[in-house]
Amino acid sequence: MPIEQGDVVKTVARMTDLNGQSIENAYFHKHTAVGDIADATFLTDMEADMSSLYGISQAIQPTSLTPVELVCDVVHFVSGELQHLRPVGSIAWDSWSGGTGTSDGLPQGCAAVVNFPTSSPGVTGRKYLGPLVEAINDDGELNSTALGYLASFIAYFLAGFTIDGHVLYPVLMSTKFSSEVGMIAGIAKSIIGYQRRRKAGRGS
Repeated sequence: MPIEQGDVVKTVARMTDLNGQSIENAYFHKHTAVGDIADATFLTDMEADMSSLYGISQAIQPTSLTPVELVCDVVHFVSGELQHLRPVGSIAWDSWSGGTGTSDGLPQGCAAVVNFPTSSPGVTGRKYLGPLVEAINDDGELNSTALGYLASFIAYFLAGFTIDGHVLYPVLMSTKFSSEVGMIAGIAKSIIGYQRRRKAGRGS
Protein backbone atom coordinates (compact mmCIF):
# COMPACT_ATOMS: atom_id res chain seq x y z
CA MET A 1 0.00 0.00 0.00
CA PRO A 2 1.61 3.31 -1.05
CA ILE A 3 1.89 6.55 0.86
CA GLU A 4 -0.97 8.73 -0.33
CA GLN A 5 -1.59 12.45 -0.49
CA GLY A 6 -2.38 13.71 3.02
CA ASP A 7 -0.51 10.93 4.84
CA VAL A 8 1.88 11.79 7.67
CA VAL A 9 4.88 9.50 8.07
CA LYS A 10 6.79 9.16 11.32
CA THR A 11 10.47 8.33 10.89
CA VAL A 12 12.46 7.16 13.89
CA ALA A 13 16.19 7.55 13.35
CA ARG A 14 17.96 4.97 15.52
CA MET A 15 21.59 5.32 16.58
CA THR A 16 23.78 3.81 19.30
CA ASP A 17 26.23 5.53 21.63
CA LEU A 18 29.52 4.54 23.24
CA ASN A 19 27.76 2.10 25.59
CA GLY A 20 25.66 0.55 22.87
CA GLN A 21 22.50 2.23 24.18
CA SER A 22 19.87 3.26 21.65
CA ILE A 23 19.36 6.92 20.79
CA GLU A 24 16.18 7.66 18.86
CA ASN A 25 15.12 10.89 17.13
CA ALA A 26 11.56 11.02 15.74
CA TYR A 27 10.53 13.12 12.74
CA PHE A 28 7.17 13.61 11.02
CA HIS A 29 6.70 14.53 7.35
CA LYS A 30 3.44 15.14 5.49
CA HIS A 31 2.89 14.16 1.86
CA THR A 32 0.84 17.00 0.36
CA ALA A 33 1.52 16.59 -3.37
CA VAL A 34 -0.62 14.70 -5.88
CA GLY A 35 0.58 11.18 -6.50
CA ASP A 36 1.37 8.14 -4.39
CA ILE A 37 4.83 7.14 -3.13
CA ALA A 38 5.78 3.48 -2.98
CA ASP A 39 6.94 2.36 0.45
CA ALA A 40 10.29 1.08 -0.82
CA THR A 41 10.99 4.37 -2.61
CA PHE A 42 10.07 6.35 0.49
CA LEU A 43 12.48 4.35 2.63
CA THR A 44 15.37 4.69 0.18
CA ASP A 45 14.94 8.43 -0.31
CA MET A 46 14.33 9.10 3.38
CA GLU A 47 17.55 7.27 4.26
CA ALA A 48 19.50 9.45 1.83
CA ASP A 49 17.96 12.68 3.10
CA MET A 50 18.43 11.75 6.75
CA SER A 51 22.08 10.99 6.04
CA SER A 52 22.50 14.42 4.45
CA LEU A 53 20.80 16.06 7.43
CA TYR A 54 22.91 14.36 10.08
CA GLY A 55 26.05 14.72 7.99
CA ILE A 56 25.78 18.48 8.54
CA SER A 57 26.32 18.23 12.31
CA GLN A 58 28.48 15.10 12.49
CA ALA A 59 31.65 17.02 13.44
CA ILE A 60 30.18 18.03 16.82
CA GLN A 61 29.30 14.44 17.69
CA PRO A 62 31.77 11.70 18.69
CA THR A 63 32.87 8.83 16.50
CA SER A 64 31.12 6.51 18.95
CA LEU A 65 27.73 7.73 17.62
CA THR A 66 26.78 5.03 15.14
CA PRO A 67 23.72 4.98 12.83
CA VAL A 68 21.61 1.82 12.91
CA GLU A 69 18.33 2.09 11.01
CA LEU A 70 15.28 4.16 10.13
CA VAL A 71 11.82 2.88 11.07
CA CYS A 72 8.84 4.49 9.32
CA ASP A 73 5.09 4.34 9.97
CA VAL A 74 2.04 6.19 8.67
CA VAL A 75 0.39 7.85 11.69
CA HIS A 76 -2.80 9.77 12.42
CA PHE A 77 -4.87 11.01 15.32
CA VAL A 78 -7.78 8.97 16.68
CA SER A 79 -9.90 10.56 19.42
CA GLY A 80 -7.05 12.89 20.29
CA GLU A 81 -4.39 10.18 20.45
CA LEU A 82 -1.60 9.68 17.96
CA GLN A 83 -1.75 6.16 16.58
CA HIS A 84 0.15 4.16 13.99
CA LEU A 85 -2.04 3.49 10.98
CA ARG A 86 0.32 1.07 9.26
CA PRO A 87 4.04 0.31 9.00
CA VAL A 88 5.96 1.60 6.00
CA GLY A 89 8.99 -0.47 6.93
CA SER A 90 12.58 -0.13 8.07
CA ILE A 91 15.87 0.39 6.29
CA ALA A 92 19.49 0.09 7.39
CA TRP A 93 21.10 3.51 7.86
CA ASP A 94 24.14 2.83 5.69
CA SER A 95 24.89 6.06 3.82
CA TRP A 96 25.88 8.02 6.94
CA SER A 97 28.96 6.87 8.86
CA GLY A 98 28.10 8.56 12.17
CA GLY A 99 29.86 11.20 14.26
CA THR A 100 33.31 12.40 13.25
CA GLY A 101 34.31 14.51 16.28
CA THR A 102 37.59 13.24 17.75
CA SER A 103 37.93 15.27 20.95
CA ASP A 104 36.83 13.81 24.29
CA GLY A 105 33.10 13.45 24.79
CA LEU A 106 30.97 15.54 27.12
CA PRO A 107 28.77 13.68 29.64
CA GLN A 108 26.30 11.46 27.78
CA GLY A 109 23.24 13.59 28.61
CA CYS A 110 24.69 16.77 27.08
CA ALA A 111 23.04 17.77 23.84
CA ALA A 112 22.48 20.63 21.45
CA VAL A 113 18.85 21.77 21.67
CA VAL A 114 16.94 23.06 18.67
CA ASN A 115 13.42 24.48 19.06
CA PHE A 116 10.92 24.65 16.20
CA PRO A 117 8.14 27.18 16.90
CA THR A 118 4.89 26.90 15.00
CA SER A 119 2.12 29.33 14.11
CA SER A 120 0.08 27.95 17.02
CA PRO A 121 0.86 29.55 20.42
CA GLY A 122 2.31 27.11 22.92
CA VAL A 123 3.08 24.45 20.31
CA THR A 124 6.82 24.09 19.76
CA GLY A 125 8.85 21.20 18.47
CA ARG A 126 12.20 20.28 19.99
CA LYS A 127 15.14 18.14 18.99
CA TYR A 128 18.05 17.04 21.17
CA LEU A 129 21.20 16.33 19.18
CA GLY A 130 23.73 14.45 21.21
CA PRO A 131 26.04 13.22 22.48
CA LEU A 132 28.58 16.02 21.94
CA VAL A 133 32.35 16.41 21.94
CA GLU A 134 34.27 18.77 24.25
CA ALA A 135 35.58 20.82 21.34
CA ILE A 136 32.21 22.59 21.02
CA ASN A 137 32.08 23.64 24.68
CA ASP A 138 32.72 27.32 25.42
CA ASP A 139 32.06 27.71 29.16
CA GLY A 140 28.82 25.77 28.97
CA GLU A 141 27.71 27.21 25.66
CA LEU A 142 28.03 26.01 22.09
CA ASN A 143 30.85 27.75 20.27
CA SER A 144 30.31 29.64 17.01
CA THR A 145 31.39 26.66 14.90
CA ALA A 146 28.79 24.40 16.48
CA LEU A 147 26.07 27.04 16.13
CA GLY A 148 26.96 27.36 12.44
CA TYR A 149 26.47 23.63 11.94
CA LEU A 150 23.11 23.79 13.70
CA ALA A 151 21.98 26.73 11.54
CA SER A 152 22.70 24.63 8.46
CA PHE A 153 20.94 21.64 10.04
CA ILE A 154 17.84 23.77 10.63
CA ALA A 155 17.82 25.20 7.11
CA TYR A 156 18.12 21.77 5.49
CA PHE A 157 15.43 20.29 7.73
CA LEU A 158 12.87 23.06 7.22
CA ALA A 159 13.39 23.07 3.45
CA GLY A 160 11.81 19.61 3.38
CA PHE A 161 12.97 16.25 2.11
CA THR A 162 12.70 15.24 -1.54
CA ILE A 163 11.00 11.86 -1.72
CA ASP A 164 10.24 10.36 -5.14
CA GLY A 165 10.36 13.84 -6.68
CA HIS A 166 7.96 15.31 -4.10
CA VAL A 167 9.01 17.69 -1.33
CA LEU A 168 7.65 16.52 2.02
CA TYR A 169 7.78 19.17 4.73
CA PRO A 170 8.29 18.46 8.42
CA VAL A 171 5.32 18.84 10.77
CA LEU A 172 4.76 18.67 14.50
CA MET A 173 2.05 16.31 15.67
CA SER A 174 0.18 18.44 18.20
CA THR A 175 -1.80 16.63 20.89
CA LYS A 176 -3.23 20.04 21.83
CA PHE A 177 -5.02 20.28 18.48
CA SER A 178 -5.05 16.57 17.55
CA SER A 179 -3.54 17.54 14.23
CA GLU A 180 -0.29 18.21 12.46
CA VAL A 181 1.09 21.76 12.69
CA GLY A 182 3.66 23.32 10.38
CA MET A 183 6.93 24.71 11.72
CA ILE A 184 7.78 28.33 10.91
CA ALA A 185 11.36 28.58 12.15
CA GLY A 186 14.18 26.79 13.91
CA ILE A 187 16.13 28.21 16.85
CA ALA A 188 19.36 26.68 18.15
CA LYS A 189 19.88 27.36 21.85
CA SER A 190 23.38 28.55 22.64
CA ILE A 191 23.43 26.94 26.09
CA ILE A 192 24.27 23.25 26.06
CA GLY A 193 21.20 21.28 27.10
CA TYR A 194 20.79 18.12 29.10
CA GLN A 195 18.35 15.38 28.25
CA ARG A 196 16.85 15.16 31.75
CA ARG A 197 13.53 13.74 30.55
CA ARG A 198 15.11 10.66 29.04
CA LYS A 199 15.60 7.28 30.49
CA ALA A 200 18.58 5.26 29.32
CA GLY A 201 18.13 4.22 25.74
CA ARG A 202 15.35 6.68 24.95
CA GLY A 203 15.34 9.75 22.77
CA SER A 204 13.14 12.16 20.83
